[in-house]
Amino acid sequence: AQRDAKVGNIISADEMLKRTPSDLETPKYRVLASRKNGLEIRRNEQFSVCSVTMKELSGNTSGSDKESAAKLSNPQLSGATSFGALAGYLFGKNEQSKAMKMTTPVFTEGEGDLKKMSFVLPSDYWTDGSVNEAPKPLSDSAVKVASVEGCERAVLAFGGFGRKADVAVQSKKLRDMLEMDKEWMVVGDAPVTLAQYNDPFTPPWKRRNEVSVPVVLRE
Repeated sequence: AQRDAKVGNIISADEMLKRTPSDLETPKYRVLASRKNGLEIRRNEQFSVCSVTMKELSGNTSGSDKESAAKLSNPQLSGATSFGALAGYLFGKNEQSKAMKMTTPVFTEGEGDLKKMSFVLPSDYWTDGSVNEAPKPLSDSAVKVASVEGCERAVLAFGGFGRKADVAVQSKKLRDMLEMDKEWMVVGDAPVTLAQYNDPFTPPWKRRNEVSVPVVLRE
């Protein structure tokens, strides 16, 4: 694959699929429209996630979340506490001590104390009501489990490590594209969501990142 370390390069749909780990479950979607500038409109199917916010984690300075984060090889990494808490839940630190399979992507949205990170749950918990059958987080954990309803989203893919500055550039580009789009528009003041599909050891030119926002048809 071409080394698109310069995150401005347009990544084709075929290239995106090549960069997606084939051994991990990922939410299903249908492409409704593709633009030459790289913008893609998708209809996402329903799925479920486990999530934490920085505010809830910062108030939980002991217990299972802190223990899970401490087991990371480099707990000083940005987002390590959130990642550790979610990985701990997914790999068995829950009320049922049930280990689940890793999935992709990892979602993040928001800033500061309101920043939220989410892992996708296995597809056993994607259908209506089935999220209630997912293992319950431990009582001292900030992890929350929820269903994500299907919706239309505008998506822009890019390579690299998805650093904060790159995400800001891509998010602005996404919003600018939608401002000019004659068919689709952003839903209100909805936040941009970052999706990262690869593990930290994947080189930047093989990584799949996406920024997205919910959209509706223009009237």
